[in-house]
Amino acid sequence: MLALRVEGLSKSYRNVEALRDVSLSVEEGQIYGIIGPDGAGKSTLMKIVAGVLSFDRGRVEVFGVDVGRFPERVKSILSFMPQGIGQNLYMDLTVSENIDFFASIKGSRPSDVRDLKERLLEVTGLSPFRDRFAKHLSGGMQQKLGICCSLISRPRFVILDEPTTGVDPVSRRELWDLLYEFVEDGITILFSTSYMDEAERSHRFCLMHEGRILGEFDPEDEELSADELFRRLVPAEGFSFSIPFERREATSGVEVDSLTKRFGNFVAVDGVSFEVEPGEIFGLLGPNGAGKTTTIKMMVGLLKPTSGTVRIAGREKIGYMSQKFSLYKDLTVSENIDYYGAVYGIQGRELRRRRDWILEISGLEGMEGMKVADIPLGFKQRLALGCSFIHLPEVLFLDEPTSGVDPSARDAFWEIIRGLSDHLGVTVIITTHHLLEAHYCNRLALMSGGKVVALGSPHELIKRAEGLQGRMYELSCSDPYGAREFLRGSGVVCYFYGKKLRVWTKLSEGDVRKLLERAGIENFSLVPSPVNMEDVFILFSGMRGEVSSGSC
Repeated sequence: MLALRVEGLSKSYRNVEALRDVSLSVEEGQIYGIIGPDGAGKSTLMKIVAGVLSFDRGRVEVFGVDVGRFPERVKSILSFMPQGIGQNLYMDLTVSENIDFFASIKGSRPSDVRDLKERLLEVTGLSPFRDRFAKHLSGGMQQKLGICCSLISRPRFVILDEPTTGVDPVSRRELWDLLYEFVEDGITILFSTSYMDEAERSHRFCLMHEGRILGEFDPEDEELSADELFRRLVPAEGFSFSIPFERREATSGVEVDSLTKRFGNFVAVDGVSFEVEPGEIFGLLGPNGAGKTTTIKMMVGLLKPTSGTVRIAGREKIGYMSQKFSLYKDLTVSENIDYYGAVYGIQGRELRRRRDWILEISGLEGMEGMKVADIPLGFKQRLALGCSFIHLPEVLFLDEPTSGVDPSARDAFWEIIRGLSDHLGVTVIITTHHLLEAHYCNRLALMSGGKVVALGSPHELIKRAEGLQGRMYELSCSDPYGAREFLRGSGVVCYFYGKKLRVWTKLSEGDVRKLLERAGIENFSLVPSPVNMEDVFILFSGMRGEVSSGSC
């Protein structure tokens, strides 16, 4: 049975076409992904399907109910979690009170859903925090609570608008484990995301761009990743840029020695030490609350360390692009550039030269008079990068600079970063939740609980993880839920990835096959698969003691 049918759907806001002739279908019991960058139209589509937003043309049916004619009837059979961490929560209620409230507005008494509530709290790991106020939860825990509130009414259809955006890979894996638990019970899930790699976790997905559906895909049928499919379907316009500044050698590295930051009794950063070589692109990764942003703020001088030292060759030689968007959206493109020029004392002919370069790398030539609020995200991010580099610093700090942009915009951003590193010897220190970007770094420091738990190149960290945990396999079988339960009960790391299971173990392939046969699992396929950076991230994030770098 079809859970969702969308035909010829269009929606405009004044002169902006948010959706253009969108059509798609979702089978009951599927996890279906709407994949695309910010501004693609994902949230508009989700709100229309949920019955909370009208539309101009087309037809939308949820389990045969016409959403356009009967939006209130649709709301009784679905749950909708809007975009934004904690947006469907009441911050002054506890975890338990939030869940009870969402049960009550769907007509259920606490006694009716007691068992389901306990199961939700258990599988999300929120049981120990049932009496904690929502405002005191981490971003990942808030998202898990939001999903609990969406599931407590036992809906047939769950709509999750970007549930993992801004959530670290550890919490993301936990969220996906939770969703697979409930799909086993027959619930249909429609989710959206700007993380292209999450397409492979769905049973089926579509790619969206500028309000259009580019195509629907089954991950098992595609040899290309969603990233590669997007690039093929939306060929990037030729991006090239110059660096009109005199070539220079890399001279400024960074030394961090026993860096510690306490906020009262809470230790946010705990004795962190590492060195960044001149001209190196250095990635700082870790789950939410690991201490990454606090570390960067101490490195750039925005926070005073409790103890420890940071050595950089002069504060005037650094640039900083903050996690929270660092431009003034009510100013024009040109006014933002002029403002940053004034901050660093750049004026006259030199300011004009640097303004021309920033406009070139951001692709905004001829659009200097536009307000920043009105330009696409990818252009904004490159403009912010240019403004943070207007004084030609030798060390550049970038805190999650590419969140939400499409693959082509991300490629362009990284092309600029590599150009600055290669031509001007700029040392780049970057944080990201986009684990594909980890491979663009020369070296990585993984943080957890305020400590550095692993340090090395991406290749070294993957090899080290394989040495600790063994080989990765992909398992396809007729009963993946039973196989997962059995393997986990046997102490094997195992998690869903779309319709398949990923199995990480030190057992040989032959021993894994024997284990599966002993469990009565028949007609299965088991093939070796590479360990990815998410696996590495989650493995090392579970460690608390510091792991020194070293040869693999």
